Amino acid sequence: MDGRLRDLLEVAAGEPPHRVSVEAVRRRVVRRRALEWVAGAAAVTAIAAVVPLIPGAFGHPSGPPAMGGRAPTVYVASFGRRGAAPGTVIPISTVTNRPGTPIPVGRAPRGIAITPDGKTAYVVNFGSNTVTPISVGTNRPGTPIPVGRWPWVIAITPDGKTVYVVNRTSGTVTPISTATNRPGTPIPVGRLPYAIAITPDGKTAYVANAGSNTVTPISTATNTAGKPIPVGPGPVFIAITPDGKTAYVADWGRGIVNIRASDSVFVTPISTATNRPGKPIRVGHGPVAIAITPDGKTAYVANVDSGTVTPISTATNTPGKPIKAPGGPSAIAMTSDGKTLYVVEEISNEVLPISIATNRPGRPIRVGHLPKAIAITPDGKTAYVANVNSGTVTPISTATNTAGKPIKAGGGPIDLAITP
Repeated sequence: MDGRLRDLLEVAAGEPPHRVSVEAVRRRVVRRRALEWVAGAAAVTAIAAVVPLIPGAFGHPSGPPAMGGRAPTVYVASFGRRGAAPGTVIPISTVTNRPGTPIPVGRAPRGIAITPDGKTAYVVNFGSNTVTPISVGTNRPGTPIPVGRWPWVIAITPDGKTVYVVNRTSGTVTPISTATNRPGTPIPVGRLPYAIAITPDGKTAYVANAGSNTVTPISTATNTAGKPIPVGPGPVFIAITPDGKTAYVADWGRGIVNIRASDSVFVTPISTATNRPGKPIRVGHGPVAIAITPDGKTAYVANVDSGTVTPISTATNTPGKPIKAPGGPSAIAMTSDGKTLYVVEEISNEVLPISIATNRPGRPIRVGHLPKAIAITPDGKTAYVANVNSGTVTPISTATNTAGKPIKAGGGPIDLAITP
């Protein structure tokens, strides 16, 4: 196996390389690289429906000032070379698109989220088994908060009082009080938890357990886990409708625990009123990301292995005609007005804009090498894309769908979030 593929597996998958052929690994790398971001995005996408200014979904340069009269800032988690050295978070001014002084965090940061009031950014350091709080006002890191083994993704309740951290190899979720930055008792969930989403009313967190083929509901009032909900093989992403009635789960496939296994072609809907799964919805091969329109009428599913995006009617749970996205769709984000969907294509190093009105793709936008994460500003005017191998963030004008000058963002930008 060549060194570059080995690095990709170690950093993106967070686990040792498998003993398979280079070509087999090359195909699986695309899928696993997609998993790392989409799992984190799941924690943000569902909340964005309730708190439109939550980081990881929106934020911007030329729009109106943010809270307190400040323009939004992009915070970029960068894991450094091969994730071996301590990581950093790079603040980027959306007014100038210039990076600020790097903020030191733990080893191998891979996820970031910002409280709804915009005062604190929380960074997951899976190499250090910690979470670093950062004061947005001063850009200073606080004392690292110990969590479980290999913390993977993070979500914050709509009231901003509790941070939930998914610990991949511990099979737990750690609640953190934002008032004290102290961790609570770990909550046991299933095997290999990969994604988390919180309902609009903030009462329930849903955790996708890729190794158990289940979703665990957690009561945020008591921090106790409910009965596991059976879904399809390898669930890795969850999105919840704006009305909070349905959670959609992307079932990526058995390959999450067995590199030779086939991928799934289904999304499982779950009624949040009963916590019962509905009939699986057939989409493309390897569904890894879901975005739901602000009106809640349509869910869009990125299918990394099929090279398509599938629209689903949430009223009937029926899929529409697949939209071609041949460059390896692995992450998606939608403008706050619900007019345009932006699809990150890792293989082609492009972002594909899709018109929600027509479900037609526009001309692909070239970005950096190995784009992984995308976030759109509150005014919807700019999308920012983190390019891991290029060490850059690419700003995209949503008015013209053109890429701006790449912004330097450390040695491996892997996730980003934007202040309200």
